[in-house]
Amino acid sequence: MLSCSPSRLVLSIPAGLSVIGITFFLFWSQLSVYFESIRINLTNTSSSPSPQSSSSIAPLPNIWADLTDRETVEVLKFVHSTSPELNLTAAVNASLWDNFIHGVEVVRPNKKDALKFMTGASVLPPPRFARIAIHHGTASEVYWDEYVVGPLPVSNETGISHLEYHHRADLDHARNLVPDAISFKKWPYSIAQEVADITEDLLQATINDDGKNDPDGLELSFRDPWVKDGRILRWCSFQRAGSRAESGTLLPQGLYVKLDTTGRDPKAWRVLRWYYNGRLYNSTGEFRKAWQSPGFQKAPINRDGDWTKIEESSSEISPRDEPAPFMVNPGGPRYRLDNQQQYVSWMGFTFYWSFAQSTGITLFDVRFRGERILYELGLQEAMSLYAGGDPVQGAVAYLDSFFGMGRAMFELVPGYDCPVYADFMDTVIYDAERTQRRKRTICLFEYTADYPLQRHSTSFYVTVSRNNYLVLRTTAVVGNYDYTIDYLFYLDGTIEIKVRASGYIQGAYFVPEESQEYGFRVHDQFATSMHDHVLNFKADLDVLNSSNTLLKVDIEPETKSYPWSEGEKLHTMGLVKEHVLHETGVNWPANSQSIYLVVNNETHNRWGENRGYRIMPGTGIGTPGHLVVNGSQSLGKSASWASKDFWVTKQKDDEARSASPRNAFNTDQPMVDFSQYVNGENITQEDLVFWINLGSHHVPNSGDIPNTLQHTSANSIMLVPFNFHDRSVSSGSSQGVRIDFTRKAGEGAAQFFGHHFEDGMTLDSKDVVPILASYGAEERQVRKFPYTEDMLSM
Repeated sequence: MLSCSPSRLVLSIPAGLSVIGITFFLFWSQLSVYFESIRINLTNTSSSPSPQSSSSIAPLPNIWADLTDRETVEVLKFVHSTSPELNLTAAVNASLWDNFIHGVEVVRPNKKDALKFMTGASVLPPPRFARIAIHHGTASEVYWDEYVVGPLPVSNETGISHLEYHHRADLDHARNLVPDAISFKKWPYSIAQEVADITEDLLQATINDDGKNDPDGLELSFRDPWVKDGRILRWCSFQRAGSRAESGTLLPQGLYVKLDTTGRDPKAWRVLRWYYNGRLYNSTGEFRKAWQSPGFQKAPINRDGDWTKIEESSSEISPRDEPAPFMVNPGGPRYRLDNQQQYVSWMGFTFYWSFAQSTGITLFDVRFRGERILYELGLQEAMSLYAGGDPVQGAVAYLDSFFGMGRAMFELVPGYDCPVYADFMDTVIYDAERTQRRKRTICLFEYTADYPLQRHSTSFYVTVSRNNYLVLRTTAVVGNYDYTIDYLFYLDGTIEIKVRASGYIQGAYFVPEESQEYGFRVHDQFATSMHDHVLNFKADLDVLNSSNTLLKVDIEPETKSYPWSEGEKLHTMGLVKEHVLHETGVNWPANSQSIYLVVNNETHNRWGENRGYRIMPGTGIGTPGHLVVNGSQSLGKSASWASKDFWVTKQKDDEARSASPRNAFNTDQPMVDFSQYVNGENITQEDLVFWINLGSHHVPNSGDIPNTLQHTSANSIMLVPFNFHDRSVSSGSSQGVRIDFTRKAGEGAAQFFGHHFEDGMTLDSKDVVPILASYGAEERQVRKFPYTEDMLSM
């Protein structure tokens, strides 16, 4: 029988967050005196708007829902007690040299099984399974492995089996290229200590080691390791720590070291190269000898200063201290939110959502007015690839699902990230046999655009409608970048997926002439580095059902005559319609001269046209881009999905993801190789999956200092009804007004459609002022194994 120790609660306060919370509290406590005196008198057609309850009951249980605490506990107990061959150590007692359970998540059901339940073909929901990731530290070559446990709840029928990747029969696990993260940081820092006299002379600073925390000291920035000829290699860049968290990415010092960290014994690791001021040195000794030689050329130092500061305490623009406009929601939410089932309904839209550590939230069973539009919509991977003249910027690539786009979802700030009136939801991570509750990482709110949904004027009247839409928002903080991901829902049935990025850029030490090839000089010794961002989303469209076809409609110039043109040939244009017959990748056409429609050939609207949805670039800085580079050695085969703007494939349950978090350390032999999905299968009236890329070719400039701005980095994809209805349905759900003109001023007749304020209304300070005193104050980590029953009440 497994022995269990008493429960243990771990409270963790991230450095700096409590200070931020206090700072905001003091700021708003001064303004609250002003806001508390606000009383807004408007008018309302009803006697007075009473806040609507945002609770709802989902029509069916969320079959994609995250694991519960009880399920997680049962899975951990089961695996520890029934799988001695795994040689597991409880995570609380484990070191990196042991085998331990790294994480636990739900296995989402196969689509075929899910649809049987969602359509009523089966009264029983699909059985639930858990996926566990195990760190195998006892092996000479450390690796991660994954297993499936189920069905749940645990019973005599529950078993454990190895998780198989359909396209990787030759490889059943992912190698860990950083088997000892502690030694991996400590050893390079010891190398930096060995050259402290050199760095003191060249950079006027030494490495921040042994507890030293000097903002003017040096840190090492590590490029992700790669394997060449069986050796694990890595370049490191010296950068100043900076007086602000993360500003170190603006402070590279132009000194680099290449390391060989093959194996687990740091005594066998080696320094391979040094690079400084345009010269490559084959050893530390060679570098030291050159430094000691007469005439050694020193490069200028990249220093910290006010230029890296985000917040300005004073302003030359006096209106900054005056109240700015903001949104309020005096009537309460018009959507219905079932937080327990993670289900939302709003103005004809309904959907469920689920959470994953690697990718964040995914939407399921998205319907509009009762008809299914999407089975699944969610992020798959976020990739960035840099270019530059130094050994780090010249080849660094990131696959952010490895770090966890869900794991990195950060607490949102009311009144800034989302309106004060938004609903905020938590996420839960089961990591190393603990629960980590991340507070307020998801927000949901309705918003009114700054432009109408529709308007029309004549000589006799004007009609105009408000443009309301629903937003589901998260922000993932991965290293120096903050990615804000929105799912937006519009009254006509349109769905938009939008990504914005902000944060400190990762740039290069300025080298005259060389830096101009890859970016722009933005400070004394700092230059920007061009890079591509590509984020891949899975959109499993089911337009009315799972039998769909991709139709390409080209807008082509043509010359032709008509019966009424009396023989004259006219230069005009026409539509050329062509079905896309096989799995393929697609780039957005020049001049937007092609339309891509997902249609259902078996259904028609009143006018005989196939009902469908259009996939198209949305709002933002322009058409989303794909990866410029072909054959990147840094990416290998790990991101083949990034080479086109979008892909269409036939749905398969064993092709559930376009990427794996483990791809980052196995780029040449990725656990998920997307290129194997596209094999020319017929896709006419089949179950289609679209793998759509959002991204940009980011060439930062002085406007990105200190931080990239979200309005200059945003782009989106829209899924728009196309002949889906007989006419636009938004006129029946939008709030609008028609004003008939009269000859006498002041006698125009206004007719309102939908809600309209007429009576008095009062706003309280809580409707206006965000409460920020407790922001970031607590992150709960509750150990789940060893386990005692009282843990479930926590």
